[in-house]
Amino acid sequence: MASVELYSASLSSIGETFCGYIDVQIDDDYSADISILESTAPCSSHRCYIPKPPPLPSKAYKNTRCLKFRNFTSVPRETKHAWDRLFKEGHGADVCIVTEDNSCILSHYTVLSVASPVLGTFLLQAKVKNGMKYIKIPRMPYGAVHAFVRFLYSSCYDEETIKKFVLHLLVLSHCYSVPSLKRLCTSCLEDGSLTEENVTDVLQLAMDCDAPRLTFFCIRMILKDFKSISATEGWKVMRRANPNLEQELLEVVVETDS
Repeated sequence: MASVELYSASLSSIGETFCGYIDVQIDDDYSADISILESTAPCSSHRCYIPKPPPLPSKAYKNTRCLKFRNFTSVPRETKHAWDRLFKEGHGADVCIVTEDNSCILSHYTVLSVASPVLGTFLLQAKVKNGMKYIKIPRMPYGAVHAFVRFLYSSCYDEETIKKFVLHLLVLSHCYSVPSLKRLCTSCLEDGSLTEENVTDVLQLAMDCDAPRLTFFCIRMILKDFKSISATEGWKVMRRANPNLEQELLEVVVETDS
C-alpha cells in the first residue's frame, strides 16, 4: 500500500506536547446560542417403534461452542446509522465540546460518559449554563476532535479522515481510554502510513501511548533499513530529545547483527 502523508506539520511536536492532551479544560466562559413443539398423540399400538434419542453432546463439545459464540456481537447497520445521525444532528444535545479554534461540537453527556469513562469524569465536574455543559479539548484541530466524538457514538468513520488525523486520534484514544479507536489507528499506521521519515516520531508516540504492537512494528521497520532511517531528520530530532531511546535502538541493532 502506498504511504499516506500524515496530517501534521511536525510529528515530533505531538510527542513533545503529549502530556498536554489529557488536560481537558472545564470551561464555563462559553455559552450556546439509545412454541414448544408438542408431541403427537401416543401410539395406541404397543408395537409402535420409538427410536432412542441421540446421546448428549460431550463436555468438550459444549465448551467449544461456548468459546466460539461467547464474544459474538452483531450490530445492524441501521442501528449504527441511527447513532451516527444522532451525533450529526445533535438533537437534545446537552454538552458542547470546544475545540482549539473555539468551534463547538454538540454531543450528549450520557453517550460520552458510557463510551469514555475518562471523558465522563471531566463532564461531571463541568458547570452547566443554560442546560449545557462546556468542556474544551486543547491542542487538537477541529477535524480530529469531530472524528473522535463521532467514533464514540457509532464507531463510524471516514477512511480519509482517519488517515489525515491518525496521530491525533491515537493520542485521543489513549488519553480518553478508547481501545477500539487505538486499534484502528494502529492498524492504519501499520497498513501504509509509516515512512522512513516519520517512523522514528511514530515510535516515540507509540511508546507514550502504550501501543506495544505499533512500537514493535516501528522497531522492526527501523532494523530492516537502519542505515537510511538513521540519516533522516526525525532520527536527528530523537537524538537530541531522547538520547536514551537512540542508545537502546543502537543496542538492538548490534544484537541483531551479531
